[in-house]
Amino acid sequence: MNPEEAARSLATIRQTQAKAMRSLPWLPTWFIAGIGLLVTGILCVSEPGTPIPMAVGGGILLCAALGALIAVFVRTRPMTVNEPAARRAFSAVYLPWLFGGLVLCWVVSFGLQAADVPYGMACGGVAMTAYFALGSRAISRRIARRVARRFEEAR
Repeated sequence: MNPEEAARSLATIRQTQAKAMRSLPWLPTWFIAGIGLLVTGILCVSEPGTPIPMAVGGGILLCAALGALIAVFVRTRPMTVNEPAARRAFSAVYLPWLFGGLVLCWVVSFGLQAADVPYGMACGGVAMTAYFALGSRAISRRIARRVARRFEEAR
């Protein structure tokens, strides 16, 4: 194989890698929605007035659910990229979106709690879960595109 053929082969491999990165969502919607549901559950069982057995039992179930969610995520994740480009894309896109969901949760939670709505904190968790479920696919695709673009640029 001459140097030109090797360079073409390497370029084809890199294009295929970038295409694979671009085609898969960075974080699946079910995982992000599951995290939102767990937060909602935590807000629900920690609400003042929740009976102690329900709070303890719910807390144990939530811990088990978190473990199961992480285990399924780790087993079904098709690829991982440990590149500086991935960390930058994750930080630049995902973290602001995540903090937006947290702020939404706080605003709804504290607003409903101030209005003395029962389980107002849990309602904030429901709002955050909906935000996560509706926006995670677009955010995951955006992260995947940014990682693939930076991967192509770095090579």
